[in-house]
Amino acid sequence: MKKVIYCFLLLVLLTSFNKPIGKKIFEVKEGTITNLYDAFSKDTTLTKDFGFSCITKYHGKTILFDAGSNADIFKKNTAKLGIDLTKVDIVVVSHGHFDHLNGLDYLFQVNPKVKIYFPYDIFWGAPVPFDATGQEPTVKDSLPTYMKYFDGGNTKFSINQSGRFWHANIEFLKTFKEILPGLNIIATSSQYMGYFSCYPGKNFVEGQFDQKQDACKNTNLPELSLSIQSDKGQILIVGCSHTGVENIVKQTQTITSDKIELVYGGFHMIPFDRTQTIQLINILKNDLNVHRVAPTHCTGHLAFKLLHDIYKKEYLYAGLGETISY
Repeated sequence: MKKVIYCFLLLVLLTSFNKPIGKKIFEVKEGTITNLYDAFSKDTTLTKDFGFSCITKYHGKTILFDAGSNADIFKKNTAKLGIDLTKVDIVVVSHGHFDHLNGLDYLFQVNPKVKIYFPYDIFWGAPVPFDATGQEPTVKDSLPTYMKYFDGGNTKFSINQSGRFWHANIEFLKTFKEILPGLNIIATSSQYMGYFSCYPGKNFVEGQFDQKQDACKNTNLPELSLSIQSDKGQILIVGCSHTGVENIVKQTQTITSDKIELVYGGFHMIPFDRTQTIQLINILKNDLNVHRVAPTHCTGHLAFKLLHDIYKKEYLYAGLGETISY
């Protein structure tokens, strides 16, 4: 009998040792933001790449903001960090540049019905208003029905696309939207597409484009940011700030009638020299009263240094894999 009991206990012990080790699960907590994709980090086990993604939680809803440049790297880093993407409730994509959205291809594999908010960008699937009337509108009267658009129907219409996000649970936003009480998506529009040669104070690079520098203006790249209400003020998450981080802050203040406690994300100061960068930082700190900053992604080395020097203890390090609390 003792021998039987001994064998049974030994079997249980061996079985427990042979059980597969469970995956590390990272709990996304309220009042925190974790950087999932970036080109700088203290964690040498994560794969650095130029792009951006972060994750947060608000009133029980897990929110992914952007998804980085490469779906394989996004998959690898989120797995390494223990992020369960099946638990993501809401996705906000800041704008239609590759370094902020390519990871969605992996996200769709594991969470295909997740709710996505995307800027109203016709190049990424938003409905396209179109006028096919053309010159001499009455000429269609001389055509047989089978040569007329829509058998002679209305020549002003909207094209509903499918495209890359075919069947995705996606909503294209033209203006701001409160998606939960105290959780606002801020819609802005960039005067510049984001090519450095087209930014104010930068020289036009001959041969890079076939048009003059002025043609780069007023392109109206649509951009979304996320503003989270907190006890201290608004927590503003920005993607690349092509609109100008100061303009996104102003728009957020207008919509929320609240102060800005923290700006987190890409400030897009890479194109600017020291004088321009200091001027912009002073606008954020002294004119707009942004209390804290957590710059990532396209902010740039010079701006990292100057923001750190000017904001001092109100500067939060937010590299890849880092979790900050607000």
